[in-house]
Amino acid sequence: MSLQFVLLGMLREPASGYDLKQRFQNSVRHFWAAELAQIYPLLARMEKDGLLSSEKVPSTQGPTRKVYQRTRAGFEALSQWLLQGPEVRSERVSWLAQVFFLSHIDSTQRRQFFVELKADFKAHLGELERLEQGWQQDDPRYPDALPDETFFPQLTLRLGMMKYRTIIEWCDECLTRLEARD
Repeated sequence: MSLQFVLLGMLREPASGYDLKQRFQNSVRHFWAAELAQIYPLLARMEKDGLLSSEKVPSTQGPTRKVYQRTRAGFEALSQWLLQGPEVRSERVSWLAQVFFLSHIDSTQRRQFFVELKADFKAHLGELERLEQGWQQDDPRYPDALPDETFFPQLTLRLGMMKYRTIIEWCDECLTRLEARD
């Protein structure tokens, strides 16, 4: 998936590069990462390519802000990307690559690796569960009567929770199997 399309999707409303980084932090950061060092150059290139327009607006704090807005061409590019169907590729999962090579360390360190991995995913799951609880309390339409703008993000939240629960269960299985081997 290209960061360009994530930014186009996030620009439903005009935003500065900093605003977009905040939107990342408040939404897709659970499955997509982007830093300001990536965002700003890409915004400039997207504007040059005609996918975005920008204007400078006064800021209540600090210097003038450059606010970007999706153009018609940007909307069409986003729509075209969505209409191409699911973009399924090989994912890079660093921790799974580490598991593949755990034979290089001793059994105590292997177990510790899985204990830490499980704790990390439990923390992530707890964060998503708190998001869901807050959402349920704040919006009586949750989950299936939500408007489209929030219904589809809710589906990603649901998958995230299911994925983390599965990984936690798998960590428990790995720990049990490691113990049986020792």
